[in-house]
Amino acid sequence: MHELKEKKVTDNTLLSNLDFAECFLREHPLCRWSMLLVKGNGLCVQIGNSKSHVFMVSSDSQQNTYINLHMYINSQICSEHILESHFFGHSCQDEIQCSSSRAREAVHESDLDRLTIKCNRFTIIFTNYRLYNHKTVETKCQLPLKTITVEGLLEKKIWLQKEKATCHGLIACIDHLIKLYLTTSDAPDSGRFILHADKEIIRIVSLGNLINRCIVM
Repeated sequence: MHELKEKKVTDNTLLSNLDFAECFLREHPLCRWSMLLVKGNGLCVQIGNSKSHVFMVSSDSQQNTYINLHMYINSQICSEHILESHFFGHSCQDEIQCSSSRAREAVHESDLDRLTIKCNRFTIIFTNYRLYNHKTVETKCQLPLKTITVEGLLEKKIWLQKEKATCHGLIACIDHLIKLYLTTSDAPDSGRFILHADKEIIRIVSLGNLINRCIVM
């Protein structure tokens, strides 16, 4: 970063993504064995030369930052290749069945040469260079609550503001829910809310007894 500033690099997207990558990888257990590619607007910086673990950090026009991790394996992919360290620092948007569990389930069901897991702004790809059998798994955003309360909804709003900061419509939906629960004495403490905005869907689900009501917003 210091060298780029000395060279008067003016690609603010690149500099911002480098800052993000530094924070994300600072304590990452794979950092020392990885290559890092950071993309900006027309510029790309490579740090390290590993061929087995490759991180790529990029962003879109809405300033959403994306992390891609490519894991290159010398054999057919099996559950032993999928480690929790690969998902270090990632806050899975499916809090009912996490990304690593979905990945192990996918390789258990079929023999794969390439497996792609997409979860919010994080993508991890396991591949052995052969592309005969491949599968892509995309997680759904499911946020469970033991019972639906104002405190629980506030907790999910904090998660939403951190992990989907540019989804202003979804944040407005959950604000509406919080207001509803603050002002309505008989608001249900169980059920399922489906929030739809910003081309995304979030399910807030109570984990109590049988879910007998569903409200779409």
